[in-house]
Amino acid sequence: MKQAYLVFAIMVIASLFSCGKDDQAQQVAPAQAAQSDQGAPFSPPSDGLLNDERARLYANTSTALLLLSQQWIERMDNTTDAQEKILILNSFDKARDQVCRKVGLVGIQEYNWISEIASKNPANKGALEKAGVQLGNK
Repeated sequence: MKQAYLVFAIMVIASLFSCGKDDQAQQVAPAQAAQSDQGAPFSPPSDGLLNDERARLYANTSTALLLLSQQWIERMDNTTDAQEKILILNSFDKARDQVCRKVGLVGIQEYNWISEIASKNPANKGALEKAGVQLGNK
């Protein structure tokens, strides 16, 4: 099952990189571009609890973000041009949000909320562990 998640994560990352290589594909009407960048804003659940599905999506997103980070580091290492490095860094946050949305979370805000807040709630421990997330001793 974990291999399926890894393959899915690699496909998501690859789709992000393949989209950036075709200049004509990048030419989108400004209104369409603004719409695709704007997703529904994330609002944490009032009870602060994760269900099994959100925990599973979080685990999948973590894998995809790790792969994305590795690829971005390689891109940074493969260029000496300062301007290109700035462009790569500026596009990283957008790419992270896109990965989160493609996997099924409501953007990087939900991922960060789960990482920083929900994972510390003892009531969420079971759902996260069931999804394969290893929680550190806190």
